[in-house]
Amino acid sequence: MQGQTALVTGANRGIGKEIATELARNGYRVAVNYYNDPASLVDAAVAEIRALQAPEQDNVLPVEADIRSSSQVTAMFDRVIGAFGRLDLLVNNAGVQTWKPLLDVTEEEWDLVVDTNLKGCFLCTQQAARFMKDHGGGSIVNLGSGCNKLAFPSLVAYTASKGGIEMFTKEAAIELGQ
Repeated sequence: MQGQTALVTGANRGIGKEIATELARNGYRVAVNYYNDPASLVDAAVAEIRALQAPEQDNVLPVEADIRSSSQVTAMFDRVIGAFGRLDLLVNNAGVQTWKPLLDVTEEEWDLVVDTNLKGCFLCTQQAARFMKDHGGGSIVNLGSGCNKLAFPSLVAYTASKGGIEMFTKEAAIELGQ
């Protein structure tokens, strides 16, 4: 995959960092999206990913953006494409959850989870697909959860968002797959 570029949302820790690390190990240039995290955490993730590549290369780009904001998503894609010249793979990984029973979840908590998980996936997919459509194609991977099929107590907003991502992904595949 030498010369291929990937953008992974929520890539400075957890599953996102593991995905970004594996992509770098396989020759991808990797844009590491994060939001509102301590610089030391971001720096450590970027250093770990960068260590997998040749020392003369600078194929890792940390990019802070709140994927709930269309203007920040647009700026993130402009920065990634400006730095690497292309985008071949988007991995919509960023996600949050609130552990509370349905009757205790606040509107603000609901909005945070649904806007991060589902709206962020939508905004990033739209930006990536517009670029990919005009530049020879690419791949978009949306991370789901066991919550796609089963309800989990005290995860109402997360479960709703992941179920939404499953159907959004099917719709996007129908429209963009050709």
